[in-house]
Amino acid sequence: MSEVEENNQILKLKLSPSNHRTQYFVCGILCLGGFLGGIVTGWSSTSIPSLEISGHFSFNSNDLSWIASIGNLGIALSAITTGYMIKFGRKTTLLFSALPYLIGWAALAFPTDIWMLYAGRLLTGLADGKLMIAGSIYLSESVDPILRGRLSVVLFLSIRLGILFAYGVGSLLPYNHLSVIPFIVSAIFGASFIFLPESPRWLMTKWRVQEATDTLCWLQACDKSSPTLEILKEIDEIKDAVIRAGNEGHKQIISTYFTHRALKATLIVCILMVFREASGGNVFGYFVVQTFDETGSAFDSHLSGVIVGVAQMLSILITVYYVDRIGRRVLLIQTFIIMSISLAILGLFSQFKTYIEDTTIFSQFSGWIPLILFVIYNAANSGGPFVLAFTLFSEIVPTNVIGFVSGISMLLGFITSFVLARYYEDMNIALGISSTFWIYAVFCTLGAIIVHLLVPETALKTLENIHMRDTTTEETAIA
Repeated sequence: MSEVEENNQILKLKLSPSNHRTQYFVCGILCLGGFLGGIVTGWSSTSIPSLEISGHFSFNSNDLSWIASIGNLGIALSAITTGYMIKFGRKTTLLFSALPYLIGWAALAFPTDIWMLYAGRLLTGLADGKLMIAGSIYLSESVDPILRGRLSVVLFLSIRLGILFAYGVGSLLPYNHLSVIPFIVSAIFGASFIFLPESPRWLMTKWRVQEATDTLCWLQACDKSSPTLEILKEIDEIKDAVIRAGNEGHKQIISTYFTHRALKATLIVCILMVFREASGGNVFGYFVVQTFDETGSAFDSHLSGVIVGVAQMLSILITVYYVDRIGRRVLLIQTFIIMSISLAILGLFSQFKTYIEDTTIFSQFSGWIPLILFVIYNAANSGGPFVLAFTLFSEIVPTNVIGFVSGISMLLGFITSFVLARYYEDMNIALGISSTFWIYAVFCTLGAIIVHLLVPETALKTLENIHMRDTTTEETAIA
């Protein structure tokens, strides 16, 4: 029996068959925020063509590239503040994210000048970053281990739903009318989150033991006046983890810092977040309509974008099923490899498109090739690094340093995404789209190698066990 299967059996014995509907409810409210984040990503793909057609503003190619990419700059900037803000509460940070969502979508829905488009994209990106960091942490700290992997993936399924919504509805509505809908959803998200409790692990770091116990009882649908043995045991485990983290913080000195598990976790998640973005998922998402135009797909570019969005959602559903069965690490390696192969072949097709159409037996099917390859690539990206990088980030980083690490890793990841999105069209012009595909294929290959060498398996382990095991391994190595 594999390690993952053994942990599965142990957890099924340890966890009571309590009703998990409350945890599903929490995930559902977080998914409203995820849906908004998805619209942030998908908005530019259909809205940039809509802006050009509208004639409301005078644009050049740099303006359009900035409007598409500046959301990533907002996410990167949010990393600087969110890593600090989550120390004051995961719920507080999530509530605060609703405000820039509201202002940003209002600016995009009722722009009177081009600077409002820049501001709207920047603010919605800022809110998106706060949601991704604080939402992933809040969920991982609030749900049972046996549900954590699946519900973390469901959160990112809602993001893909938002992208699909932007592709589909954005092809029917002008950019300003499209922006009204997420403005309304932002208000609902902020109002709904007011009624949720704080994360029990954050409450324990503040030694609000009774509140942490009450929250766990609420999340696991048991009577607060008589907590179950499982909940009392979990409270003790969280308390021990908080004490251990505090002791480690006091004992830590310069000579031992570079062997400390916090530095190891920081290194892993920073590299993972950089390669999540360098693999190109967000970049191609911002320019999906334009990319289909440039590759010569036989289908309408807007329809092709919707097909890609559906494939992204279906792949996440597959990940929901397998994420706790075969583990995060294996899925990441497999999806990075599939992405690399798809992009490499897509680059070959783009390079030799004329020859394929004129002289090969595949000429009558050549219009299908870009769509098929791009669907495969996006499905692998959606079910792999897009989801699992954040799942792993929220699991392997110790609670006492998660604010600092989240800020650094998100900053690096989305600066990478901002630069790649800003210069995507410049790369295509300077190198040709085939070379662009090959460069991203190399990034995907490097991502698979990095995961194989550095990333641990966390499936079906409690957060305390993940951090305790890492500490034990490190101490053994030092001895």
